[in-house]
Amino acid sequence: MKIILLNAGSSSLKASVLDANDGSVVACGQADWKAGGAHYQFVGPEGATSVLHNVESGYSSAVQQFVEDWENVRTRFFPTEPAPVAVGHRVVHGGPFTTSVRINADVRLRISKLADLAPLHNPPSLETMAAAETAFPEIPHIAVFDTAFHSTIPPEMHTYPVPDEWTTYWGIRRFGFHGLSHAYCARRAAELLGRTETGLRLVICHLGHGCSATAVLDGRSIDTTMGYTPLEGLMMATRCGSIDPGLLLYVMQCHDLKPEQLDEILNRKSGLLGVSAISSDMRELLDAARVGHEKARLAIAMYIQRVRQTIGSLTVTLGGIDALVFTAGVGEHSAEIRNSISEGLECIGLQIDRDANHMCNPDTDVATENSASRILVIKTREDLTMLHEVINVLNRETEN
Repeated sequence: MKIILLNAGSSSLKASVLDANDGSVVACGQADWKAGGAHYQFVGPEGATSVLHNVESGYSSAVQQFVEDWENVRTRFFPTEPAPVAVGHRVVHGGPFTTSVRINADVRLRISKLADLAPLHNPPSLETMAAAETAFPEIPHIAVFDTAFHSTIPPEMHTYPVPDEWTTYWGIRRFGFHGLSHAYCARRAAELLGRTETGLRLVICHLGHGCSATAVLDGRSIDTTMGYTPLEGLMMATRCGSIDPGLLLYVMQCHDLKPEQLDEILNRKSGLLGVSAISSDMRELLDAARVGHEKARLAIAMYIQRVRQTIGSLTVTLGGIDALVFTAGVGEHSAEIRNSISEGLECIGLQIDRDANHMCNPDTDVATENSASRILVIKTREDLTMLHEVINVLNRETEN
């Protein structure tokens, strides 16, 4: 039984076909049009690969190309097997959705109404859904929400200190994001530690283009850094993270910035890019810092300090920590950033092994032997969380 999974980013699309029995990747494709022009790569069984450059940009085109490549592979390698049984779609902002659901007209409408809260992601998801439903009209399409994992956060954590009517009538609350990644890393951390999730206290740092940290207890999210939108929390590649709301009022009132201008600045021109004024890519900033670029050094120092402070805060929320987890692009690949963040965390029982950290490949424990708590580097697998959720929905429908 094979399932197609589609993950629409702000300027990219990841697509894969997974075997529902063992979670193995049968085929995958990725389209990316960040730097003008589109780049597309498809990898099938036994390394059957086609690479296309400068294909037409857009989610519909990327879905069509993937479906074409997959059908060619299926005909060649799996001629006697049935077509995929379902398509799973990652949706960044699910608002009130607390579990994955089969997509219908009402679900699409509710997702579209949340587009203003995740403008870089929900609209691409809707475009991807439309193209996939056209390509596969006869099989179920399942929405899997990044926010759902955080629906277990208690009221004292998810409620903002704003007038009650904002919460009661407008639905204002902390939703949290990167839930698919945090959910996978929580399960994988338990496996690496040889423990069940019961009683396990984890702080998971998803450090990629977007960044968030989550406190996980018993396999459940109990606090997280992102909020009503993905802007809150840690400093990110181009997003500002948490800042003084009075500052926003000031620049709007005294510098005549309109809401749409402010949205563009806070989402796309702040964070590492805004402070350094040269790049949003941590690799480029590290290179610049090594040759003395002061603003690059400042951006990195701010980034590290905010992550370190957050780890301490979430550890207090958990009442202690059994393991710190680094994941996503920067978390998985930058030993230098992991080491800098971990410096000074001995006070909460975390001691990093510099040599192990420098040499590691995920999934690995990089804490010293004497460290009271562990430091894990885990390759995130959002696709496996999506697969698990799609199977759950199909099973529920079968039972009913």
